Amino acid sequence: MNSLDQKTREFTEVYSDYYPIVYCTVYSKIGNPDDTHDICQEVFIRFYEKFDEVQTPRKWLLGTLRYVVLEHFRKKGGTDTDIDEVYNDVNLMFVNGFRDTRIIIEEALEDMENFGNERNKLLFDLIALYNFTYREAGRQLGMTERQVRYQYSIVMRRLIEYFKMKGVADLEDLL
Repeated sequence: MNSLDQKTREFTEVYSDYYPIVYCTVYSKIGNPDDTHDICQEVFIRFYEKFDEVQTPRKWLLGTLRYVVLEHFRKKGGTDTDIDEVYNDVNLMFVNGFRDTRIIIEEALEDMENFGNERNKLLFDLIALYNFTYREAGRQLGMTERQVRYQYSIVMRRLIEYFKMKGVADLEDLL
């Protein structure tokens, strides 16, 4: 088997895995299926050209699509488009059922009802964001490991329920 066949097979696998994510992300910003298809095609052409250099396909694809979307907006609307404004524009957050998952996650983490109190928010931050073990988090908060496990499970259930209310049936949808 030659290296071209191997590259084609590996590219096809990555394409199959990530095309839906790239398409949904682009469509949530563009709202036009034809333009979305064109942008996705451009992103994957660029990916194929750099395939051998890419360490993390998901990160590379999502980063590149951001710039291809910016190029799209600039072609359509002038040269003064700010990509951060495009990605943070409230009017573009929800288009035909697709929502930028980054916004959903930020909302979930800012809504104190998901944590119950400040201590549980701190507990979540220590474990989920800073990779503390249950035991380490317990020491920091004056709790037993068992108490930490219990409180953390309550917070996680609340977050999962929050995501379900927002239309996220499976946490994999956020990844």
